[in-house]
Amino acid sequence: MPYPATVSAGRDPRLDFFRGVALVMIFVNHVPGNFLEGITSKNFGFSDAAEAFVLMSGMSAGLAYSSAYARDRVQAIARVLRRARHLYGVHLLTTGLAVIILMSAHHFLGTAALSDRVNLEAYLSAPWMTTLGVVAMTHQLGYFNILPLYILLLAATPVFLAIASSSRSALLTVSVSVWAVAGFYNINLPNFPTEGMWFLNPFSWQLIFCIGLCAGMASKKRETFVGYNSTLMFASLVYLAFSLFVIQGQRYDLTNWGDHPAILVGFDKGILPLPRLLHVLALTYVISQFGVFRRIAADTRLGAVTLLGMQGLAVFAWGSLICIVLQVIREAYTVPLLLDASTLAAGLAAQYAVANRLQQAKISSRGGPAHAT
Repeated sequence: MPYPATVSAGRDPRLDFFRGVALVMIFVNHVPGNFLEGITSKNFGFSDAAEAFVLMSGMSAGLAYSSAYARDRVQAIARVLRRARHLYGVHLLTTGLAVIILMSAHHFLGTAALSDRVNLEAYLSAPWMTTLGVVAMTHQLGYFNILPLYILLLAATPVFLAIASSSRSALLTVSVSVWAVAGFYNINLPNFPTEGMWFLNPFSWQLIFCIGLCAGMASKKRETFVGYNSTLMFASLVYLAFSLFVIQGQRYDLTNWGDHPAILVGFDKGILPLPRLLHVLALTYVISQFGVFRRIAADTRLGAVTLLGMQGLAVFAWGSLICIVLQVIREAYTVPLLLDASTLAAGLAAQYAVANRLQQAKISSRGGPAHAT
């Protein structure tokens, strides 16, 4: 029987709940053209679930490792690197399975257009070099970009913690500087064996991770990272409304801003430009300040979403593979609305089953009681 998504004492229920929400939206967005895609967060503001996911990953890192780092740096660094190694193994496994699925579809179902969209062509033309690129994380399938970014950011977390342990303001200053230099001068990691650079620039995206890390560190110490301020709240609400107006009304061309720096006025997701960054921060600030969101997150009737967030890595990995299968189906066959809804529901149910099974194993290993929902 399913286990409830109980939250540890003192743990903010919003973190797991909204991480679960982000994972659901990432899953839906990674099956382009489905009937639910139009109601995910990307349709109501400049940022999408990816920014929220990385921000909350930073928060989780701050909560998980900051106290341990203060007690024993060597042991804490070892923990962080073991986690990064585990993520790397998951990335290699999911990528390998995705390649098998896509290659089979390419040869037996004629999904050449999908192969091109998800960057599979390199496997067809130079399989061994591409495999080397996968091992080095310099070749990434489409929709498999987040884990390599997260692995690098987690591997760099000991450096972030070393700076933040002395001063969180110093870490944010360094992080903003790296973000700005990378954005203005187009500094990124190169792809191999194909041309180009990483889709999600780690030098840019480290900023949102570090902001989350600092927030997690403050929460671990029971400090307020950013308290309530009426002016800041007003500005956040106005910006969220403006973002909604622009996206829904399509008032402006979001791809052409002339000679203005893309990092300041653009919307290219890869470099985390200012409009997207401000949007996810404004949204996070509003959610953090209104008690109704804490009550929603703590509602046991929504425990399934919280459970997905609590088992985020497994849910993300399985969700990525299911997304590839659903993309193949949509590419090879005409998918009516009922089948579209059914496959999405089955995919979400499979992810919940994985999360529930892992939660059962976790509770059993701790000798906890088996509470049925």
